[in-house]
Amino acid sequence: MKRVKRWMMTAAFLPMFAASVFAVEVNVNVKGSIKDHQSKEPLIGATIRIMGSNIGAVTDIDGNFQLKGVEDGIYDIEIKYVGYKTTVKRQVKVEDNKVTTLDFELEPDTQMLSDVVVVAKANRESENVTLLEQKKSVVAIQSVGAQELSRKGVGDAEGAVTKISGISKQDGVKNVFVRGLGDRYNLTTLNRYPIPSEDPEYKNIALDFFSTDIIQSVDVNKAFYGNTYADVAGANINISSKELTGYGEVNASVSGGFNTQSLSSDFLKMDGANAFGFANSKQPGDDLSVYNFQNRLDPSKKNGLVNQSYSISGGKKFDIHDNPLSFYLIASHNRDYSYYEEEVRNSITTGELSQDMLGKKSNVETSQVVMANLNYLHNNKHELTYNFIMLHASRESVGDYLGMDADYQSSDTYEGFMRRQQTNDNLLFVNQLDTKWALADKLDFNVGAAYNIIKGLEPDRRINNLVKRDEGYVPMRGTGIQQRYFSELNEDDLNIRAGFTYKLPDDFSQESNIQLGYAGRIVDDNFTATEYDMSVVRQEEFDINNVRFDNYYTQENLDNNYFVLDKNVDEYTVDKKIHSAYAEATYQFTEGFIANVGVKYDKVNMDVDYNVNRGGTQGSQSINKDYVLPSINLRYNFNDKHSLRFAASKTYTLPQAKEISPFRYVNVTFNSQGNPDLQPSDNYNVDLKWDWYLSSGELISVTGFYKYIKNPISRIEIASAGGFLSYENIADHATVAGAEIEIRKDLFSHPMQDGGLHKLSLGVNGAYTYTCAKVPLATDPTGSQLEGAAPWLVNADLTYLVRKGSNSFTNALVFNYFSDRLYTIGTQGYQDIVENGIPTLDFVSSAKIGEHFTISLKAQNLLNSVHQLTRKGNATNEEVVLSKYRRGIDFSLGVACTF
Repeated sequence: MKRVKRWMMTAAFLPMFAASVFAVEVNVNVKGSIKDHQSKEPLIGATIRIMGSNIGAVTDIDGNFQLKGVEDGIYDIEIKYVGYKTTVKRQVKVEDNKVTTLDFELEPDTQMLSDVVVVAKANRESENVTLLEQKKSVVAIQSVGAQELSRKGVGDAEGAVTKISGISKQDGVKNVFVRGLGDRYNLTTLNRYPIPSEDPEYKNIALDFFSTDIIQSVDVNKAFYGNTYADVAGANINISSKELTGYGEVNASVSGGFNTQSLSSDFLKMDGANAFGFANSKQPGDDLSVYNFQNRLDPSKKNGLVNQSYSISGGKKFDIHDNPLSFYLIASHNRDYSYYEEEVRNSITTGELSQDMLGKKSNVETSQVVMANLNYLHNNKHELTYNFIMLHASRESVGDYLGMDADYQSSDTYEGFMRRQQTNDNLLFVNQLDTKWALADKLDFNVGAAYNIIKGLEPDRRINNLVKRDEGYVPMRGTGIQQRYFSELNEDDLNIRAGFTYKLPDDFSQESNIQLGYAGRIVDDNFTATEYDMSVVRQEEFDINNVRFDNYYTQENLDNNYFVLDKNVDEYTVDKKIHSAYAEATYQFTEGFIANVGVKYDKVNMDVDYNVNRGGTQGSQSINKDYVLPSINLRYNFNDKHSLRFAASKTYTLPQAKEISPFRYVNVTFNSQGNPDLQPSDNYNVDLKWDWYLSSGELISVTGFYKYIKNPISRIEIASAGGFLSYENIADHATVAGAEIEIRKDLFSHPMQDGGLHKLSLGVNGAYTYTCAKVPLATDPTGSQLEGAAPWLVNADLTYLVRKGSNSFTNALVFNYFSDRLYTIGTQGYQDIVENGIPTLDFVSSAKIGEHFTISLKAQNLLNSVHQLTRKGNATNEEVVLSKYRRGIDFSLGVACTF
């Protein structure tokens, strides 16, 4: 309750604080806009300076600027923007009581502007800037900026990366697949520092925790180099948090919407989580003769639920003796509801059904974010940056399932009822301090540290089962059938890095340099799971139309031996240390050819101690490895528009802490058990990429890739009475290969006579991925795809823009498709489980009215395609539908204002 009060006080205080601190002066003497000469697109973050003075400004998201406090006179005005030719406007006259309007169109420059590196960092919300960085980078990189995310209606980092070629999201699985490789083969970083996962089942934190409110851009590195973390094979996904791009601003937004299925359903809301998503995680005492659970078993019914989102942000820049100090603050709250009805089935190897149930599932997702950025630049040589993020995210779900299941053995019809309720309540604190020092004209020194604290709770998960008998539905007997489950993950994650960069002379772009550095990661991880088994002794009849478990599970019934309580605690700790040293050289040999060669040494120490009470297993497991990891990245520019890149590297993949202990993790839909004999994987990566830059905002790109993974790790079903999944080095090696294509093209772009613009643009990217591993434990050992790898992926968007003065209107259709892909490798005589491919279509519209207001409309998942898992039976070779549901269509309407 105290936490809720603090949140409410903070929410009430922020608007008053923003209004007073971010107040913008009104004595504007000069204003105008800056655009790209060819595309007429606004240039975000261009610098405007009155020469000979300290008066300047930076363009906003619409390319507009204002200069304040300019006295009467005649001035020369300088305009700079990374990747564009510097422009100087001579003899500009400023008169009292008059506003001088200046509009500029800049020409692209093939050379980088070395004297405005800090400005380039602040510009990364722009599509033009992210594309320019891709063009100038020696290493192949793909980026999505905040401007593009807004245009496509993307709400979080997960949605952002799925718009990039070769990346997809598997339904029911957290995080994304890159080139057919899932969570364990990828790495998520925030401002280039690793972020720990909130879930013991996963390596990376859920990407959908990071809303676009805090994202400046998202970078995807599929090729690796010396100064990157090496526990990766698919991609390093880096989220750059927002920072101030101008001299001061205040932004506020609010939106509301609904899901077509949750709005009209009898929505079930579980007990134990408040309106802000904070869950009651208090457990009962050690005395099992006392029934003292804090939360009710019976959910409450809700109707007419509306999705909602609130955000306020702002910042200001100060000059301290001509040294800029800026800060930026963001606070947001989001709450979304979803509901769907699903078919759930299972079968034996022949295809005969062993489960056939209909389910209704209600979901609530709630999150809050508070972010702060502080940046100080001293004498244009020394930069200090501090980032703080507090992220709270919770997920609640209630699922009721009715039908046949072979586990309901006390009934001749094998019919029963199951209710599953689950909350995941996650809290993350991030502190990052980064410094950059220009020690000499050719020598730079960077040093920084990040300290992350994460608390991942799964408090009071509730599973209850009824079985049908002649007299009606009664509580089912057995161990683990009636269960309450609490788990807690606490992790401290310290990251340190330091590096020197020495600039080498060359006759071309001055990009040549040598880098030497160190990176360290120290992780302290503690996980505890407590299971309360409420075994039924005496049965009584339930009303199946109004199931009330709270009437049965009471202190009186416990005293009368209707059920008994049993408690089981499992835990493990992990101490992981990775110390890295790297050396890297970049040199431009000719005007068109530049090379990056690096080598990295990693010393990995990973110690796991576990105590598994069920079975009485105690012990420890260690991995101690030394890696020498070479890399090479080459870029050859045929001319200013065509470039070819080649990359080759060696990396590795470590097992996760939970995977190398015999700890049994009981999830809602699966049970898993660790394997102490698990070994790391070695990864060999090769990429070849060709880019054709048609203009500053247009691109055609084709990439081919190949990966050889030695001792690949995967989750696989093992022979056990409980049907547990485990983790294995499933094959001697796995092969991944494929091709990607990306096209960004303006179908037409026509300036209007009054200075406006209307434009129709198309973006398409697609990928084909071949994966193969010969798995000895599989039903078909001759070879299969890797889990989650979709052979075909397609993303497309069609955007129409009309801009006139300060007003603009944008409409976009966004399309995605993935083909059938392997969901689970078939073992023990079962065929593979396949996730059937689906298309999705979104419509996003926004209207900017004047300089301050924007109205947006989103309609997402318009096709409402069927999500479906299938598996063939051996007897008839016909497909059995194991899971089937539709998510519904989401509509939202929002208003945003900027001052």
